[in-house]
Amino acid sequence: MLLAFTVLLWAATAVKAVQLLRAPDDRLLRTVAGGLAAAAIAFTVGRRPVEAWLDGLVLGLPSLIRNLGMIAAFYSLLAFFTYSAAKSAYVSKEMRVHRTVVGGLAALATIVWAVSPAEIRADPRTAASAGLLPGTAFQLLAVLALIYAIAGGLRRVLRYVNSSHRRHLRVGLRILAAGLAAAFLANMLSACVTLLSLALPRDHPVVAAARATYLIVIMVAIPGLAIGLAYPIVAGMARAAPTWWKHWREYHALRPLWRQMRRAFPTIMLRRTFGAVRPWSIHARRYRRACEIRDALVMLSPYYPVHRPGKNASLTTVTDFAEQVREALRARTEAREDGSEPIGGPVQAPVPQGGLSGRMDDDIRWLVELSRAL
Repeated sequence: MLLAFTVLLWAATAVKAVQLLRAPDDRLLRTVAGGLAAAAIAFTVGRRPVEAWLDGLVLGLPSLIRNLGMIAAFYSLLAFFTYSAAKSAYVSKEMRVHRTVVGGLAALATIVWAVSPAEIRADPRTAASAGLLPGTAFQLLAVLALIYAIAGGLRRVLRYVNSSHRRHLRVGLRILAAGLAAAFLANMLSACVTLLSLALPRDHPVVAAARATYLIVIMVAIPGLAIGLAYPIVAGMARAAPTWWKHWREYHALRPLWRQMRRAFPTIMLRRTFGAVRPWSIHARRYRRACEIRDALVMLSPYYPVHRPGKNASLTTVTDFAEQVREALRARTEAREDGSEPIGGPVQAPVPQGGLSGRMDDDIRWLVELSRAL
């Protein structure tokens, strides 16, 4: 389970890193990406090949990275909800306090680890269980930083859940709050185990019971945090699936009309602006294809046939529009072949118009009908 969770963390980190390249100034996105990366690193350094390699560099380095990574991950969660829910006038001051407390505790833990003997640096948790003071100090400082970050994040989540109007977001936040509460309790138990180890032997029933309770609670906290963070995203994607499918079908239905317009006017392809839209998004590609078709319909204006007096000059059906477009495309092809294509000049007939509501969705729906009619 932990291996699958680690792989998912790295996948999510990669997705957020790509998004961050397109929006480097997005503070919330930076926070999410940093938190995911920290958690992914913390879960990775304990894997056997990586752990052995890091121990070969500096004995005990995996333990330090793992603790600092988890502190950074929960601090990022605290920062995300602080930036999201706090008033802008106070957020900078509040985050300065959080940085000072969490950063100070993490720095002290690092100093304690650095000055400890090699056998304690190799496994501070075991050293703390044995009642060794440097290991105990390191564990307490790391756990205190976690408790502070988790408590602050839990407080923000509980306040934020009441102001959310979207059901799937409320459900996700409640699950996340339960996961954070379990993580808070687990770290409190960890601190108690560390303190008890100073006075009681490792195999004492009280210490053993506290350690067993910690393991149970932490196994509840990890899925709770993962599900709580993922549920709003997955639920939002599920709700968006019908729209995605509709846009995918419309995008492909526009292809016949779009290909004819591209043959008539090769220059209609819009320039791709990095960071403006996701080029692989079906929504962006559908919108882009519709815009290129509309540009071509405007450029086709001089080629539309002129209705003779006495004929009905209004076009009432998509079939009528399609016939007009077909004749204009034929005229455009002939003009390009004999070199008589017009430059400028008056528009001879109105450009076929689709969605009368002025909404892009209605216009695209009409363009799909026109593409099918052609």
